[in-house]
Amino acid sequence: MVFQSGRLRAVGRSLVGALAAFGTVLSAGSAAAQSKTFYLDRLYWSGGPEDAIALHRPVISDETRVFGQLGLGLSLNPLRIENHIENGEKAAVLGQRSGAPVTSQLITYADFGFEVLGRAAFQLEMPVILAQNGNPTSANGVGSSNVDLKSTALMDARLDARLLVYRNDARTAKLAGIGSVWFPSGAEGSFGGDRGVSGGLGLAGEVDATDFFFVANSSVQWRPQAGLNDLTIHHEWRWGVGMFFPMRDGDMRLGGEVFGSTGLADGTTFSADNTPLEWMFEGRFALDDDKETYFSLGGGTRLSPGYAPDARFVALIGTAIPIVDTEPIAPPRKFRAERVVDRAIDTDKDGIIDEMDVCPTDPEDHKPPNVDDGCPAPPDQDGDGIIDANDKCPDAPEDFDKIDDKDGCPEDDADRDSVLDAVDACPKEPGEPSAEAEKNGCPQFIRRVEGSTEIQILQQIQFATGRATILPNSFGILDEVVKLLKVSAEIEFLAIEGHTDDRGGAELNEKLSADRANAVMDYIVQHGISPDRLSAQGFGPKRPIADNSTADGRQKNRRVEFHIRTKGGAETPPPDAPTPEAPEPTPSP
Repeated sequence: MVFQSGRLRAVGRSLVGALAAFGTVLSAGSAAAQSKTFYLDRLYWSGGPEDAIALHRPVISDETRVFGQLGLGLSLNPLRIENHIENGEKAAVLGQRSGAPVTSQLITYADFGFEVLGRAAFQLEMPVILAQNGNPTSANGVGSSNVDLKSTALMDARLDARLLVYRNDARTAKLAGIGSVWFPSGAEGSFGGDRGVSGGLGLAGEVDATDFFFVANSSVQWRPQAGLNDLTIHHEWRWGVGMFFPMRDGDMRLGGEVFGSTGLADGTTFSADNTPLEWMFEGRFALDDDKETYFSLGGGTRLSPGYAPDARFVALIGTAIPIVDTEPIAPPRKFRAERVVDRAIDTDKDGIIDEMDVCPTDPEDHKPPNVDDGCPAPPDQDGDGIIDANDKCPDAPEDFDKIDDKDGCPEDDADRDSVLDAVDACPKEPGEPSAEAEKNGCPQFIRRVEGSTEIQILQQIQFATGRATILPNSFGILDEVVKLLKVSAEIEFLAIEGHTDDRGGAELNEKLSADRANAVMDYIVQHGISPDRLSAQGFGPKRPIADNSTADGRQKNRRVEFHIRTKGGAETPPPDAPTPEAPEPTPSP
């Protein structure tokens, strides 16, 4: 054994000799230690909502909250022959020539707890061995019954208390004290628990450097004495360090940790078998916008010959739920001077003391919308309920005819097409009078569907074949677009898009579509629309709306579209964005 003293090796050889001579193991001074197995797992699950998998962090929420985690851990060869038998001769006497006593453990870790006062946290952890395997193991001679490996077994439950003892104003340095109690709920013969209650005290510290943070843990656990053959388990010192990197505004965290322990009893301090050491890489990923639910994965190996697994893999899911009053009791809105002491100050004499008065020098007029905030109602000269500061027509009351009702102005002819709104079938699209009520005041060639960001064209804009020259029979379409833009200030930006079918070269088609879009833009600018409200772009055959293998489909794909954007937001939708279906167009060359 790498770190064991010569005296211990001599004791081991003496024990082997006694076994060979008498067929029994004489455990000098350690019979109590050999009476049962012990709590084998070296991963002391931290369990807090901000913790690493194996490290406690001194982080406690300012809000009261409950939390819980459910994890699954797989360890391979957590206890090997060389951990508890010093040499092959002794192994032969015990009938244990090959095979680890425990070859694998699959453990579920469940814990829940709560945080209070921004300083304290309490949690209960209940691990269970879901499955484990191993080879027949003897202790103190053939026929000893202290090893009774069950495939499924309970483990010792643990109760933790964590107290934040220091945190600087910038919250970049923190220190917490941790107390733990283990209860003997585990299976004594299946490496699930110690023989009695044990306890521990420790510290968890952290330094936050913004881009990463560093965590360190140190604790002492007082354990009942136990063991297996040459391996003695008793009080121990545990430690761990880690570095972690938050990413994507806290949605993800990557990092690693190293953790281990050593015995504090005679002959166990920094001895090889009693000094397990592991490393683990882990990633943590938020599952919701509030980062209250998360998923973590970890994996690593042992770094020493101590009784730590050859490899360990861990997965967990956890959540933390703030406990808040969703309907807090609010104080009454009315605070009258007569309800407080005579010394209360009420400068504007409106019956609301200055301490509660939003406008302490302007008396409350008790008019809507806020009758008790201490401020007079804002002026509304025309009494239409829209204050003058937001009213475009402060002297003329809004008529609330469902046409621009928030601007404060009455509308008789909103689109200025000489068709009164009362009989206008399209009150926000300039059109022509018609004897048909459903067409009265509507444009002939375009439609603006409410909720849509496209100005739909009822008849395609026609161009000279293979050129960007607009044919005169399409001028009426563009004139209606111009009229709409002139009366619709809410259309801040219009993106003009040109499209073609797939016949001909792609480069030529893209140029033709761009030239046609620019020709349409030039026409609209020449008729009084600012170029700052327009953009033009050609996409060639990239965005078909019909099958290019048919003449009808190719005709539909040769088109100009108008898309409404926010100001400065003339970007086009992605190539796979669906295009709203338009009415059947009239063919063009």
